Amino acid sequence: CLTALLLNMDFHYLEAKLYDLRMSKGFQTQPYLNIALITLDDKTTKELNNSAPLPLHFHSQFLEAIEKFKPKAVGYLVDFNHVYQANPQLFHREWGNRFIQAAKRLETQRTIFLLGTPFDVTEEVTPPLPLNVLPHSIAIIHNDGNVFAEDKITRRALLSLYGRSAFHLELTRKLGFLGKEELPKGSFHVPTVDGNYFFFRYHGSTSPLKDKPRQYSYPRYSFVDILKNRIPINALKNRILLVGTLSSDNASDFAFTPYSKSSFANPKLVIHANILDSMIHKDGIIPVPSLINGLITFIVTSAVLLWIMTSTPLYGVFATLILAFAFIITSHALFQLRGLWIRESQPLVGIFVSYYLAVPYRLIREYKKRWDYQRKNELLTQVEELKTNFLSLVTHDLKTPVARIQGLAEVLLRSSAETITARDRESLKHIIQSTEELNHFITSILELSKLESNDLHLRFESKDINQLIERSIESFKAQARTRSIKLLVHLEPLFPIQLDPSLIFKVINNLIDNALKYSLSESEIHIHSKEENDWIVISVKDKGIGMTSDERQNLFTRFYRAKNDMTASIPGTGLGLYLTKYFIEAHQGRVEAESEKNRGSTFRIFLPIRTSLVMQQDLPKENRNV
Repeated sequence: CLTALLLNMDFHYLEAKLYDLRMSKGFQTQPYLNIALITLDDKTTKELNNSAPLPLHFHSQFLEAIEKFKPKAVGYLVDFNHVYQANPQLFHREWGNRFIQAAKRLETQRTIFLLGTPFDVTEEVTPPLPLNVLPHSIAIIHNDGNVFAEDKITRRALLSLYGRSAFHLELTRKLGFLGKEELPKGSFHVPTVDGNYFFFRYHGSTSPLKDKPRQYSYPRYSFVDILKNRIPINALKNRILLVGTLSSDNASDFAFTPYSKSSFANPKLVIHANILDSMIHKDGIIPVPSLINGLITFIVTSAVLLWIMTSTPLYGVFATLILAFAFIITSHALFQLRGLWIRESQPLVGIFVSYYLAVPYRLIREYKKRWDYQRKNELLTQVEELKTNFLSLVTHDLKTPVARIQGLAEVLLRSSAETITARDRESLKHIIQSTEELNHFITSILELSKLESNDLHLRFESKDINQLIERSIESFKAQARTRSIKLLVHLEPLFPIQLDPSLIFKVINNLIDNALKYSLSESEIHIHSKEENDWIVISVKDKGIGMTSDERQNLFTRFYRAKNDMTASIPGTGLGLYLTKYFIEAHQGRVEAESEKNRGSTFRIFLPIRTSLVMQQDLPKENRNV
């Protein structure tokens, strides 16, 4: 839709400025130096004591003088109607005939002669009698008036009108550079005036500089110098001569071009030379068809919309700018190297309009998405709070009845040990064991609730970690004996370090408990402690069932337990290692795990010897113990 809208809009002014930028700043081909300009300039009018375009007898003398130079062609771009108005008697006397005879002598020596005539509204203004018998064609400088940019700048040239060739096309065909029906590259038809046009190329440096003499790229000779034989005889041989007026006080001798600077304009005679040069070398500008231009507009606008809607805002900005610059560089390169004129205005406007249309929509979408996320987050927060509160309430309420069940079972076991059967005693022991497991699970849930509510406070003490390890081992000896598992301990002497004894004790218990659970009967568990650089390292190594690589990746995730036949019968909450990692990292330490399926596992905890003062300063005063 955006492409269709842009293609139905005219950006003539913008397109004209972009066209002029390519024409004035790009690389220009060298001028065809066989084209020479013969100027009726200020020097001529001053020496001949006459005003331009001079009486007819000077022009007749000029044609007679030019014969000996043997030029290839003479294109006469002087308006002889103005010459006639100044002195009509000369046309009907000897000077009119002398002019015609000189022109015919030039043709007999194979010099092409052609008069350029003005155009009045709908028809050619033919030369006055008797000069109208000479070959003549319309020679006008076409300014962009009510078409294109409407800025009176010359960018295109007339090729033919009402089926008749214009001056430049006729001269080029007579010179043999174009076939009889051939048109230059880049020509196009305008049905409303039944005419053909083409955008010609400027050659070399044709830009007049302020406060400096005018320097033009085509060779230039003064009209009077030829009349008075001041030009070397070979200077004009086999050249195409364009004869025209160039007076500094006559504004009609100049036209604005893409090269014009400030209030300066280029001489019309130079523009005629550039038009002829473009036809001779077939290097006119080819406008790209509207269909291709529309396709380019569609592609660039679609690309911008796609980037803005699917990428990050920063990437969208850079991608849009890069696309715009890449398009400009590519179109300029095609213009300079191939003469292809891609209209830049519609694609460039499409790029930036699509960006400014897409960004607000993207922002609205992002805002809606963020608002949805915020609502979901609020709901999740409420659910999380409800879950935490529920767990806290349930676990607190469960601790008392579980403790009562365990106490009553122990009392019953002691008081009735001799009166009840062995099977009943075994049942009481299972009750006591189950209540211990349930109590352990409730404790884990309570600790998890503290972590999630940020209610965990570290209480640092200077403690020998070996004492905590020995105490933990002592509590597991009975369990190890029942399964014939050996606890092999090697504890190096260590200095006391700052730690929370309660939390580290739970960590050691978790590691040893896991090692016992997942070890095979009659195997060994190795427990080591040592000092390594700035760390206290505690390792617990078993020769149990081990883990796969996938299981190791999720090892420290809460409530995670490996799902296989061997672990299904082993009781556990899936919180032990999650809490272990959390507690150790709260001490600025780390946990490492190595394991191989059916080969056992090794867990190592690293505690810093010098606890960070920053960590302790962040704790409440009542929890600091330094």
